[in-house]
Amino acid sequence: MIQFENVSKIYQHNDSELRAVDQVDLTVHKGEIFGVIGFSGAGKSTLIRLVNLLEKPSEGRVLVNGEDLAKLTKPDLRKVRKRIGMIFQHFNLLESKTVHHNVAFPLSLSGTPKKDMDQRVKEILEFVGLSDKAKQYPEELSGGQKQRVGIARALATSPDILLCDEATSALDPETTKSILRLLRKVRDEYGITILMITHEMNVVREVCDRIAVMESGQVIEKGSIFDLFSKPQHPTTKNFVRTVMENDIPASILNGIDERDSSRNIYRFTFVDESAGQPVLSQIAKKFDVEVNVLFGQITELQGVPFGHLVVELQGEDPEILRVINHIQQKVAVQEVTSHAG
Repeated sequence: MIQFENVSKIYQHNDSELRAVDQVDLTVHKGEIFGVIGFSGAGKSTLIRLVNLLEKPSEGRVLVNGEDLAKLTKPDLRKVRKRIGMIFQHFNLLESKTVHHNVAFPLSLSGTPKKDMDQRVKEILEFVGLSDKAKQYPEELSGGQKQRVGIARALATSPDILLCDEATSALDPETTKSILRLLRKVRDEYGITILMITHEMNVVREVCDRIAVMESGQVIEKGSIFDLFSKPQHPTTKNFVRTVMENDIPASILNGIDERDSSRNIYRFTFVDESAGQPVLSQIAKKFDVEVNVLFGQITELQGVPFGHLVVELQGEDPEILRVINHIQQKVAVQEVTSHAG
């Protein structure tokens, strides 16, 4: 488990100071994949470096499995760091060494006997799907294969925690998906806690259990993947969600509505899991004296679970529309679109 307790990281420059991380409170639970997303300069890279004390907090505490790293002796800190693996954006492989030796490198540093080291490297390369690449050099590998070597190297010492610093940013979309599947496999089969930072909403949508959004060093919003996709509160979070899922009603439809009557009854219905496959709208039309006009909608998947929304206009008497809303709220989340802006 990782805990950030009112953590700040302040850099001094002449007479000014930069708060790269500003009073962050976060808890990453054991065995979960937690994503931190933000634009460049948000403070997320500094935050992840605080976990293994590559950066020391200026204020607050960072606890790893209940231990305050800043209070550990150097020998104890080295022991803790062996339990924290790290994956980098640009792989950071030793170009003059084979895949085998790259993966074995942290084991050799810790004095692991050669027989045990070779066996561990063999096991890990098989796990990441690179058994046939042990004797090759990084320059002979694709980007995705290089990152698999990076993951294998991070797993070599059997860590409890895996830190991913923009681990898929240098990869194409298909390779990114394969790496994310591998990270999920790491969590599921080894029970490793994964903290990943990224600026790509597609990444957190695919793999993360919970996410935090950072801006100007602060956590501006946090919650489950479903909470932030279905009910984003902060404008920055809404912008991230729009990159993978369009929530706004198209302008052409908005203009048509406004021209007719700005007081129309327009609602957003949010569907999750089983409700996404139910004939909710046809049931409304049959059961109630209203007309249903679908204005806009989208259904996608969040980690294999159907998720989406429909923006609909309900036409009828107000009491009947209220009956519809009371009925449908038992099946899906309902939000009134008061401004027609989505």
